[in-house]
Formats: sequence, structure tokens, C-alpha cells
Amino acid sequence: MSPRRIRPGALEPDPELWAALDDGRRLTEILEDFYTRVYADPQLSPLFEDTSQEWIRRKQYSFLRSKFTGEDIYFGYRPRNAHHAMVISDALFDHRAELMRSCLRDAGLPLHLMERWMEYEEVFRKQIVKSAPVPLKIGGVEQPLEGYEAMVVEVGSLCDGCEQPLDEGTPAQFHVRTGKLYCEACMARS
Repeated sequence: MSPRRIRPGALEPDPELWAALDDGRRLTEILEDFYTRVYADPQLSPLFEDTSQEWIRRKQYSFLRSKFTGEDIYFGYRPRNAHHAMVISDALFDHRAELMRSCLRDAGLPLHLMERWMEYEEVFRKQIVKSAPVPLKIGGVEQPLEGYEAMVVEVGSLCDGCEQPLDEGTPAQFHVRTGKLYCEACMARS
């Protein structure tokens, strides 16, 4: 039985690769190693300064598992939207790919499976590489890249400017591209 296509242009699920990853256990180890290296890398770490390693590892695990198995389990943004605000050159994309390849090699993944993994990564190059941020698209509608919107805090949080508490019901402003939340005092100072 041949693997089914997820959608036109997508790579097919790869049961052999998934089996070599011990049904995900080795994928977890590879991603832990990879993101430890990413967060220590001077070229890549700035892209993740507001994202925890645990969060990004879990998202990437879910995304890759959905690609490798064909399971409909990923509920995050597609690569274009997930990287919409990041300026990523072909050289930086290649640097990241070499870092991943190194992790796969260190994990002992057979060469033919390493190459198939890297094919999955390469499919998304056109969606990720760009010279300037692009608008996030939600429901096919482009969202603004810059500016602030007023809101009322529904769940207690912290101001990303002064780190003071923002209680439920507090007026605040959030940046439409970064999602950072600011209290009225910080907005008045800026």
C-alpha cells in the first residue's frame, strides 16, 4: 500500500522514517539536541528570543510527526505564517539545514533517511526565505505588520515593556506583528 498524499505538492508520509525514529522517541531526542544548538547559535538564536525551547520543540515535533506519518495532529500555523515576521536568507536557511543535518548524523540516522528528512525541510524554503517580513494571513486576509491595537486584558498577564502585572479588565495595547502586550504607562512613554 503506497502512502497517501496530504495535499498537492506536499511530500508523502514516510513510514520507514517514522519507524527509524522509534515512533517519535528519537524525534524528541533529535529536536532536543537541535534546539539546544539553535539557542546557542549566534545566527539563529535571535529568531527565538521570545520563544521557549520547550514550546518550539513541541510545535516542531507535532508538525514533523504530522508530515512523517500523515496524521492530522498539527494545529499551528503553516510555515509561511509561522515565519512571516522573520527575515531569513537562503544562507541562513542553509545554515539551519546544516545544523539539522549534523544533529541527524549525530543521532545515527541512516544517510538515506537523513536525506529524506532534509527533503521535507526543503519543501518549505520558498515559504520561509524572504528579504523582509510579510503580513500574517488569517483566513486569506493579510494582517497589518506594524501598529498597535487597543484591547482589554481578559486573562492576567505581564507588560512586555515594564514587566508589571496586567490584571484582568486592564486596558492595554498589543503590537499587531509581534503580539507583545504593553500597559498604558509604557505606551505613553513611547
